[in-house]
Amino acid sequence: MNSSLEPLKILLAAAETGSFSAAARKLGKAQSVVSSAIANLEIDLGLTLFDRSSRYPQLTEAGARMVQEAGILLAQSERLQSIAGELAAGVETRLTLAIDDDSHLPWLGTLLEEFATRYPTVELELLFPLMEDVTELLVTGRAQLGISYQKVHPQREIVARSLGEVTMPLVVSPDHPLARKQPLREVDLQGARQLMVTGRREGSERQRFRISAQVWWVEGDLGVLELVKRGLGWSAIPEFLLHQPLARGEVVVLEPDFIASHALALELQWHRARPLGQAGRWLKEALLARVPR
Repeated sequence: MNSSLEPLKILLAAAETGSFSAAARKLGKAQSVVSSAIANLEIDLGLTLFDRSSRYPQLTEAGARMVQEAGILLAQSERLQSIAGELAAGVETRLTLAIDDDSHLPWLGTLLEEFATRYPTVELELLFPLMEDVTELLVTGRAQLGISYQKVHPQREIVARSLGEVTMPLVVSPDHPLARKQPLREVDLQGARQLMVTGRREGSERQRFRISAQVWWVEGDLGVLELVKRGLGWSAIPEFLLHQPLARGEVVVLEPDFIASHALALELQWHRARPLGQAGRWLKEALLARVPR
């Protein structure tokens, strides 16, 4: 099955990267192999998939349609292989769950307690990467499951299912100048220091919700919250972390006039071509079952 689908994988890579040479680098193949595979595919289909008259090959109308169909077919093939692998797999000896920020541990605790009861011999590893790092761990096979906020640019090989939304109120310390600002406009937030979560790599995800010209970057929501309480800036913090700080008067919620509410979609993610063992399947289904339907 894999060998017959290889030309379709090459076609998809060429379409995604915009050139045969870039596709070759992505797939770890020689450019001549990529060019020959696409030429042979065009012969087999009786279609011209790429216009080669310019410097970079451009998908023809027929090519664009074939790319769409190839993506569907490859996804179905990968799902079939994944299901077969899961059915054949027994209980794995080790399972790695990558979670975007350790602040999510409180609501995961009950599930992990049940996991420990059901699979006492499975070695569970919890990693706390941030942003794009969760995807990287899944792509490389370092982790089998991931919990992360929805990505701006999701990767095709990663399956994502909703775990609901996390409300992210904007907060400051009671002594911060913004706490007394009414009405609160976008220009006010732009002029004050913003505290933002960051991973360990430069990427588009970390700039996603930037408003202010001045930013301090912090690795983790708990660290951001601590700096907010000290009056060092304003930030969007997951609501589930704010119950006690709000009750103790350590922070106050801002209500800007240009945004009604702020929420991020939380997702459970896994690699579509890598089968989960019995314990991984149970944890996956248990996580998805907690989402209101």
